[in-house]
Amino acid sequence: MKKLITLILLFSLNAQAACDWKTGIIPGPNKTFIYTEECHQAVGALVQANKDLTSALTLKDLTLTKSDARIQLWMTTADSEQQRLSKIESDTKTNEWVFFGLGALTVIGAGFMTARLIGH
Repeated sequence: MKKLITLILLFSLNAQAACDWKTGIIPGPNKTFIYTEECHQAVGALVQANKDLTSALTLKDLTLTKSDARIQLWMTTADSEQQRLSKIESDTKTNEWVFFGLGALTVIGAGFMTARLIGH
């Protein structure tokens, strides 16, 4: 993606600049290059555009990293809340059975005590 945008910038600046890329850049001594003034300005604009592009891509990557971290945090929170909710539902069912059992024992105990009192 970075190379594609750089090529698009290169061609858009090439159409506007007066630099002839074939004759404006001449190989120099010790693996250097000699630029005409127009090509020097065009290359400088490309270098600046590349710095801006690199900065924008770095910010984009940072934004995606932060977004992924937020998504992961949300998924972890949602999972823990789901587990907590299922535990509460399970405890509620257990409590209903315990209360039913205690109620049944109370009725049986009251009947047994009444029978003992009347029988005495």
